[in-house]
This record gives sequence, structure tokens and C-alpha cells, in this order.
Amino acid sequence: MTRQHLSIAGFREYLAAGVPMALPMGKEPPLTLTIDPGRPSITLQGPLADREAVPRFRLEHLSVRPAPRDPGFLQVVITDPSLFVDAYPILCAVADRARLDGKGFGGAVTETLRLLTRLMGRGRSISRERELGLCGELLTLIGASKRLGPQVAVSAWRGPHGEEHDFAIEDFDVEVKTTASESRTHWIGSLTQLQATLSAPLWLVSHQLTEAGPGQGWRLSELVAAARDSAAGSAAGVELDAKLAAAGWAEPFDELCTTRWRRRTPSRAFLVAEDFPRLTAQQLAYTGFDYSHVTDVRYRIDLTHQEAGAPVPEPLADIIATEVHP
Repeated sequence: MTRQHLSIAGFREYLAAGVPMALPMGKEPPLTLTIDPGRPSITLQGPLADREAVPRFRLEHLSVRPAPRDPGFLQVVITDPSLFVDAYPILCAVADRARLDGKGFGGAVTETLRLLTRLMGRGRSISRERELGLCGELLTLIGASKRLGPQVAVSAWRGPHGEEHDFAIEDFDVEVKTTASESRTHWIGSLTQLQATLSAPLWLVSHQLTEAGPGQGWRLSELVAAARDSAAGSAAGVELDAKLAAAGWAEPFDELCTTRWRRRTPSRAFLVAEDFPRLTAQQLAYTGFDYSHVTDVRYRIDLTHQEAGAPVPEPLADIIATEVHP
């Protein structure tokens, strides 16, 4: 690590001072580390490149978000004081990658945290929530491969790279949600997750799964294998493996993820229109409420009795109706 940053001993001294401060971490791009004892938190902030999407990472004590008061800037925020000293070298690694690799701040955040997540994932299972989420994305990907072809389908899968929505299919975007609840309820992880872009309508695909008996349904590893089989013999295979790794899949999970899943009900698609149940930054802005101090938003929606909102596009209807037989 270059001497552009404080030593860990120096960082400890700043923490011990117990006063808010902002420390420069680089000039190109301009990066700032903020220590806020009042919250408490430490935050690394830097600029997003033009049209660069906000990376999506869901870790217990780390969040990645747009800067509330600085449009065009991104923040990596650590909120557990017991982790500040251990997290500091990781933030330095992000800053160094942004400065030395020329990937931009958003790209540096994505690459560093992706590598960290993969290293931490070796030898242990992923959470049940993430297992379900990846099952749903792979069901959608396999259906898209059969409808659109593997190259188009794999390219359309944007979720692993932190794009705004999970898939970009033809002229619409798709956000995939998966639940094991008896009702069609889904957790929404931010104010932007159900916000359509200006260029494309947004559809939410809802997969409702339940545990299957022996010899029924499929395990997560079998969906991974089915996705790879659908891309076999094409240039999409290499891209798919990279996206699987970015999505959190690691080969040891083949033996560790033992739950067998099947569809509880047929998968459904909903147009995310003005009357769709959701919270967005735009809606809150209309109220005049200052939510800049609300750093994270997570809420649950129930789509059990929700109407589709519009005729489901034919490609999407085919994709979500695809049966998977690993």
C-alpha cells in the first residue's frame, strides 16, 4: 500500500480523538474518508463516472449508496465501531484500486468487495435469503436462454455487476424477487430497486418457492449446472462463469446448499407502474420530507392479490413459464 494513506496506528489515533473529521484519500479521483463518532460510522466517498451504476452489495455492517448530499458521488459506509480498524485497510484498497487501476471509484468498489465476498465465502454456505435470490435469478436466466438464446440471455443478466435491475430484456427491465413464504411477499432493499429508468419500463418477476421432497425439484447447484448447460458450446460460457462468481456462487456450495426447491405457485410478472406498491426516492421528494439522514431503507410488499397491471410481454411470459428439469 502506498503512503497516500494514514498508517493503521495513525488511523487509530484519529478514532481515539472522538471528533468528526474528513481525511483526503486521493486527488484523482477525489476521495475522502469521513469519521463520524456521532452515528457512529466511517465513510469513503468518491465520484461516480458518467452513467456508472451504483454497485449493489448487501452486507450486515457495510452499505454502498449514493451520497445523500452530493449528487454524482458514491459512499461506502461502515457502521460497526468494532470493525472500523479492520475495515480501514479495505477502504484503502478501494482507494488504491480507483487511483492505480483507472477503473473509477464505482468499479473499484465493485471489484474490491466482490473479491472480499468471494474470499469470505470459501468453505461456508451462503445465507438462505441469498440462496433463494440466486435460485430465482437462475430460473429467469434459464428461461431467457431457451427463449432468447444463451448469448443474449447471459448478456441480459445485469444483477451480478451491480446494475440498477437484474435483467435488461429487449425493451424492458426486470427485477427478480424470490420468496419461500406462503404468501407472495418480497423484501425490497432500497429506494431505487423499484424505480424504472427513463428509457425502459420495469417489470417485477415474482418466484414463489417451497422446499421439495427427495427426488423432486432442484438444488441451487443443479440450477447452476442447468444454466451452464444452456450456455455450453457458446461464447456465453465464460461470461456466465464470471457472473456466477460475481453473484456469490462458489464451487464448495455444491455440497453445502442441500435444500431442494420447487415452485409453490406459477411465477408471475407485474408492471411496476405508478399504482404499484413501492417506496422510491422520487415519491419521498414530492412530499418535501428531508430523508437525507435516512441511510438505509428496507421494506416488504405483498403481491398475493396484486394484478399484473398490463399484459405481460410475450417473451417475459415465456421466460417465467419455463420448466426446469436439471
